[in-house]
Amino acid sequence: MANERVLVTFIVFAYNQERYVRAAVEAALAQKYQPLEIILSDDCSTDRTFSIMQEAAGSYEGPHTIRVRRNDRNQGFSSHINTVLAEASGDFICWAAGDDISLPTRVATLIKPMLLDPSVVLTHSAIDEIDLDGKKVGERRLNHLHKLSLDDVVLREMSAVTQASMFRKDVFHRFGPFDAGLTNEGPVIAARALMLGTTAYIEEPTVLYRVGSGTSTSQERNLTEPIKITGWRLTSLRQIENDLRNEPALYERYKSAISRRLRYFENLLEINKKPLAFAALARIAFAGGLDKRSIRAFARRAVFAAKGAKLPQH
Repeated sequence: MANERVLVTFIVFAYNQERYVRAAVEAALAQKYQPLEIILSDDCSTDRTFSIMQEAAGSYEGPHTIRVRRNDRNQGFSSHINTVLAEASGDFICWAAGDDISLPTRVATLIKPMLLDPSVVLTHSAIDEIDLDGKKVGERRLNHLHKLSLDDVVLREMSAVTQASMFRKDVFHRFGPFDAGLTNEGPVIAARALMLGTTAYIEEPTVLYRVGSGTSTSQERNLTEPIKITGWRLTSLRQIENDLRNEPALYERYKSAISRRLRYFENLLEINKKPLAFAALARIAFAGGLDKRSIRAFARRAVFAAKGAKLPQH
């Protein structure tokens, strides 16, 4: 299989990203790998995002197959993904957000380990970070994820970054569509891949990942543990729990740990609703759900509030 040229589907998901989407689309069109199916999908944007996608595709004269589509209503994050993946023809999936820029060799680089080894279900790479103006501001060299395990994903919140990944479409054939409320797909795809096989890490970057727009977050925002971040973790863990139920032996192995983590994130969500949610803390304690992590999270929120820090509440 190493010498075969298999079809890959490259998807650009966009919503209200008119400032950046042209660069994201042009990066998809510039991919050196063939054969490539490119799907440009807009989730019913209210700005010029869809028009720009149409313009960029209309002027393309290269070898790739291009399809531009738009949802007739805003479906939201996970439903948008489910809809487009159901239409994808390739057995290998690569996708990008409408504000990130994939390097021209991204597809060709990420597919190599999977063609060489059928047990590899997901490949992922290092990342270069750019700011809102496209200037490089950082890098993520994820060597600690070189040998990613299911324990790492389920118990330690480690995961590949989807915008720098490629995976076999089997992760959807085997487990089905994402739950409607999912807001953080990375850990879910990584967990599914590891239930089916292995992952491979590539040290060279394959994407310019934009920080400060869309769902990107800074370290400071993570430290304050706002509602959005907590919601991401909670929804991904619930999806992973549902997926594990398809593998009874694995589910029994992780059931207790997942239950504890779900309780923590549910507690944290309550604590994060207000900067000093003493009433929420009291309710959690009364229900017997208080643990050390919840208390530390509450104390951290209190410290930020005492310093007058602005705590994101979205």
